[in-house]
Amino acid sequence: MRLLLLVAFLLLALATAASPDQYDGYFVSQVHLSQGKTSTSMTVQWATAATAASDLLVSSSDDGKDTVHIVGSSTSYKFNYPGYPAYSSPVLHTAEVTGLNPGSTYYYQCGDASAGRLSGMLSFTTLPAPGDGSTPLSFGVLGDLGMTNDSMATMAHMMLNPDLKMILHAGDLSYANCKQPLWDQYGVMVEPLANARPWMVGPGNHEIEYVTGDDGSGLYLALESRYKMPADKPVELGKITYLDPSYSGCCPSAFQSEYNYGASFYSFEAGLAHIIYANPYSTSDSNSVQYQWLAADLAKVNRKLTPWVFVVVHCPWYNSNKAHHDEYQTVQMRANMETLFYENSVNAVFAGHVHAYERTHSVYKNATDPKGVVYINIGDAGNAEGHSTQYYEPAPSWSAYRNGTQYGHGELTVISATQARWTWLRNVDGEYVNKDELTLTNTWSTR
Repeated sequence: MRLLLLVAFLLLALATAASPDQYDGYFVSQVHLSQGKTSTSMTVQWATAATAASDLLVSSSDDGKDTVHIVGSSTSYKFNYPGYPAYSSPVLHTAEVTGLNPGSTYYYQCGDASAGRLSGMLSFTTLPAPGDGSTPLSFGVLGDLGMTNDSMATMAHMMLNPDLKMILHAGDLSYANCKQPLWDQYGVMVEPLANARPWMVGPGNHEIEYVTGDDGSGLYLALESRYKMPADKPVELGKITYLDPSYSGCCPSAFQSEYNYGASFYSFEAGLAHIIYANPYSTSDSNSVQYQWLAADLAKVNRKLTPWVFVVVHCPWYNSNKAHHDEYQTVQMRANMETLFYENSVNAVFAGHVHAYERTHSVYKNATDPKGVVYINIGDAGNAEGHSTQYYEPAPSWSAYRNGTQYGHGELTVISATQARWTWLRNVDGEYVNKDELTLTNTWSTR
């Protein structure tokens, strides 16, 4: 019953949400959070219809006695490509608060303080400091969300679990597909969860938003404008290196370009986990910026402090579903980086793209290997394109569990330096029912 009520609430909020230009210009909407490199910082983003100050007020108590006032920045963008409606974004505000205490609750408001137009009082709880394994730490994991009734059910399921401290999204967010107002609707939809728990994202093909003739300089415009991740450097866009010649549309599935830093690839730490976002749609060969960044990032991980290493990508390297099988960018990235993951004892890789659920055994180069990596495809959060139901038969020896007929999400709980628990939950169950569960044992110390 609680799940049904939450879904109804989310549907009502989305159905009645006006576009930003219908609100008073100072009205704050689309509030969402992302963590910094560690749990000592948090970035808050929001939208207003008109130009307004970018004020963030943060306090350790709801009475506001120790309020810190941060002045952020704002931007906006225009999308005026042939074949699509002309669009001007709302004003997109970003403010980062630093010096936070890990594992602590903070209260905040955002908006224009001098105009007296702030959001309601909101709150977030920072994650444990790197190396702190005193209590289990749980992440919600999903891919390919979109804005359907099934998307709402996934959101409601995650909102019902207060133990989920962060959301890891493996690409394909709004499915706006160059229809830019849908990004605003999506921001409204995820706000009830994203304004309270950091929501980390990476690009899928539905964030590319390619239009004919683009040389690569206009790609990922909405993603980079709206979602600030803890990047090592600002985004760098270069040339398109591969485009499926048979594709026509806005979001090619088989595609690659030079897309470095920004929301393309980055890493951060929380508790006992080092988490990496990598990007199949960015060049991945050994001479690429992404490969060199990834090799350096993995080399500097302190496994005594953060013994778990998890990677989030959009395209699944191990996939026995017929959908998106052996696409160019996926094949290239796996060929270039699988050994790097194996030699650095990556524990698990989470992907989307295929609208189904599949989990592998520990695997390396198509063979089960006790020191290999577990690959999990979780691209079943609710998108409008439907389920990917067709699998190759018989199942490969490395495939442990697969389901292509139901939507859901995953939950990853780091229990200790040596154990973590993975569960997959289906939306159709209405209540919390684990349909697939695995206890991960960390083998890095035996390598």
